[in-house]
Amino acid sequence: MSLQRDYILRLVEAFARAIAAAVALRRKGAYPEARVELDQAGGKLLGIDLRLVAAVGPRAVAAQLGHPEQVARLADLLAERAEIERADGRAAEAERWAGWAAELRGPAAGR
Repeated sequence: MSLQRDYILRLVEAFARAIAAAVALRRKGAYPEARVELDQAGGKLLGIDLRLVAAVGPRAVAAQLGHPEQVARLADLLAERAEIERADGRAAEAERWAGWAAELRGPAAGR
């Protein structure tokens, strides 16, 4: 297995664990803790603060990440953040986060 492939597999596994933890917290109604879980995953696994997405937009953040797999994981984090906001009754915030996730997953996201 190549080093790059090994890195990507470890990244995906770590993200899966972080997303699963955030989902479990969301389902328990622990919304602040779920947000923290995602913020920590963004910092630890991607080296970014998710608040940057609000400040500069998802594509600017994605451009700094570079690798398509990292961009896909960022989209996953943003999508789960949308679910947390929706569950917490914050519809406008949920739509904003969901829109950013969709923007990264769209057909022109790699451009």
